[in-house]
Amino acid sequence: MPGVKSEDPDYSHIEETYDQGSKDYSDYFKTPHEFIERERQQFIQRLPAGSKILDCGCGPGMDTERFSQLGYNVTAIDLSDRFVRLTKERVPTVDVKKMDMRNLEFPQASFDGLWASFSLLHIRASEIQQTLSGFRGILRPHGLLFAAVHRGPKTDWVKTTISGMERDTYVQEWVQAEIEAIVRSSGFTIVSSRPFLRTGGRYPLLSILAHL
Repeated sequence: MPGVKSEDPDYSHIEETYDQGSKDYSDYFKTPHEFIERERQQFIQRLPAGSKILDCGCGPGMDTERFSQLGYNVTAIDLSDRFVRLTKERVPTVDVKKMDMRNLEFPQASFDGLWASFSLLHIRASEIQQTLSGFRGILRPHGLLFAAVHRGPKTDWVKTTISGMERDTYVQEWVQAEIEAIVRSSGFTIVSSRPFLRTGGRYPLLSILAHL
């Protein structure tokens, strides 16, 4: 579920992995991830119906569809051509674009909420502050951010297997305190930060909900 451009060979590999495995991934994850339902409900409760949401790294559109059904004004982006196509087919009323999350092509203060479910994990630590600054720029005052990433014993760029595709690609693992500090220094206030393991999952995970 990438949202990064392909100048870097590792980022090219991420894009290719999702393009090649898009059907397997969408068949495996048919509905929004239940293991972050707690955060999804918190996100929804803080955003009135009609609010503008950016699904950043939308994958095959599970969350795009859910937010649209709930009456939100949703825009979705991904770098995988196949995920963009799958999301357009799944939610034809939503504006879906191919876009690099490190270089968001939206006017300032365009959105009330930004949802980055297991997409921000494909951004290197060296680029995360720049990416979060871009997120801050397109969010309105008091805008809401959700991100889910991989946790690790150290903050490290690693090659690992993506659930649902059984294909290896690159992800950024994070020490919880380190990414929390970067989120705060990017201008966000953290509402919740939850380390967890999903049932049947391979990796420690971390969800962060924050606002401006």
